[in-house]
Amino acid sequence: MFKIFENRFSCREFLDKDIDKDDFRKVLELARLSPSSLGLEPWYFIATQDKNKIKELGIIANNQTRVSTCAALIIIVSRYDFAAYFEDKLRKRDMSKEEIEKRIQAYKPFLESMNFEERKSYSKQQAHIALATILYAATSLNLGSCAIGGFSQKDLDKYLGLDTGKEQATVMVALGHRKDKEIPAKSRFNFNDVVKFI
Repeated sequence: MFKIFENRFSCREFLDKDIDKDDFRKVLELARLSPSSLGLEPWYFIATQDKNKIKELGIIANNQTRVSTCAALIIIVSRYDFAAYFEDKLRKRDMSKEEIEKRIQAYKPFLESMNFEERKSYSKQQAHIALATILYAATSLNLGSCAIGGFSQKDLDKYLGLDTGKEQATVMVALGHRKDKEIPAKSRFNFNDVVKFI
């Protein structure tokens, strides 16, 4: 388990080599299984291995070559309409009727009280859980990955045809076969600098 975390790094250069479609699907399936607050899954994934689309998206991502030369790209789109589907989604879970009603009473008012900016913030925070899953899923399949936050929000949302009153692109993930076979040394704070026991 530790090896996956030790071996993951932000890949800057990819080989000109396709990713196996089954492996790409595995990464997406693991992303789908990501945990989320209240089981809301306030996201969906736009995925492509189309080289022309990847090049176009690379331009939107500030001409980053790690985007335009990757073998596959996943864009996590954050959904802001989770209050509208919360109850229906909850009722499909394998729980007693009493527990379902208890959760609806506890959480529905909270979700419905959020203004647009709060919904947006909440959803985008959740997207980063799925992002971590994608990054480590790729590493487990010996693929390189790089999270991309540098892009034109307006241009990307327009390119994807998103209704920005209900959803927005949050982050891209470039995937491919790593050009560099060496795992770079990590620079992290020491354990005692970042972990405080109380």
